[in-house]
Amino acid sequence: MKPISHLFALSVLSFSLLSMPATAAGPEKVATMDRGLWPTAIVNKQEFNRASAAEILVFSQLLDQIDIDSEANIQGFTGIENINAEEVYRWRDRTRQQLLRNYQLACADCGVTDWQSLVSQPLSQTQADNTAWLTASQKFHQYYLYEQVRLAALFPRITSEISLLDPDKEINGTEFPDLHFLLTYDDGPAADATRDGKVVNPTAMLVESLNRFGLHGQFFVLGERLVSQKPAINTYDGQCLGSHGQQHKSHQKWQQWAESLDATTQALVPYQSGPYWLRPPYGQRHQELLDHVAAEGGKVMLWNIDSQDWNKKLTNDEVRDRVKTLMLLWRHGIILYHDVHPRALDNLAALNQFAQQTGLTFVDCHQLTIQP
Repeated sequence: MKPISHLFALSVLSFSLLSMPATAAGPEKVATMDRGLWPTAIVNKQEFNRASAAEILVFSQLLDQIDIDSEANIQGFTGIENINAEEVYRWRDRTRQQLLRNYQLACADCGVTDWQSLVSQPLSQTQADNTAWLTASQKFHQYYLYEQVRLAALFPRITSEISLLDPDKEINGTEFPDLHFLLTYDDGPAADATRDGKVVNPTAMLVESLNRFGLHGQFFVLGERLVSQKPAINTYDGQCLGSHGQQHKSHQKWQQWAESLDATTQALVPYQSGPYWLRPPYGQRHQELLDHVAAEGGKVMLWNIDSQDWNKKLTNDEVRDRVKTLMLLWRHGIILYHDVHPRALDNLAALNQFAQQTGLTFVDCHQLTIQP
């Protein structure tokens, strides 16, 4: 297969102009694909690397062909008028470096030494001839590229997870070793819900499943939910607790952000001792917030793999396959789920099996050190 053509790139740009909203509330469509279209089962590290190299190549060629070299082109691509072109350029350069490193890890014998040699790489004949997978992969990465460029264009006016403000006081998973991932869960504790005719607690069920699999995830709880739900003190045994603030509001713009963080910290004390990781709602924060958290001995944890499990437009399988595809693309990182939504639990067994078969490591949250 030849690299993605200029004509294809122009069609993607036109697609973006016609299909993407011009608001800052979030993209209307998100990247999803059916992993079952991949020609071979990903049941070992070798097959993981083959699939990883292919997804990296499709995304890299698309990124190389899309023209975001000017403010006007970025505005056209994202549909956003007030954009930060310099941040988009920084994101693009950083992403190219990451993709190059990832491809070299996935295909050590391919002789790829720089960006141009990467985007000039052909897919294998088997992969190139698999039209169903290739079409799905190209569509996935079209949408995902839009998601990423859009976040960069809005940064730091809206400080969602795309970039770090202060590398000494926050992480997003790009620091992890190759094939290492952390499971994280926001917005709990969940209220009781009816499932299969029974009243159950989604948070408790998820914790039980994690413990059964020997996994240790990071839960970011809302202070007001922790107080109102009053889960048992042992609810999170085996897992790690952190703060998501008192209310699910942007702490970048909320004047009471400090009170929100302090109140949530106090609510956490009976459950687990600090210091605590913080994940501000929507990943939105400012330098003063980071300094405040650091002064309390904590640190901010963002993410680089967004499951979109809250999105009602996606099926359980689409959420799972989105996460798997992004694991193949980025090869390490922090995965964002929400324990208040059932897909966090529904996806867990499949992700655990995927990791066991392919030699991936789910990081134990207890081993993450907040302070140097």
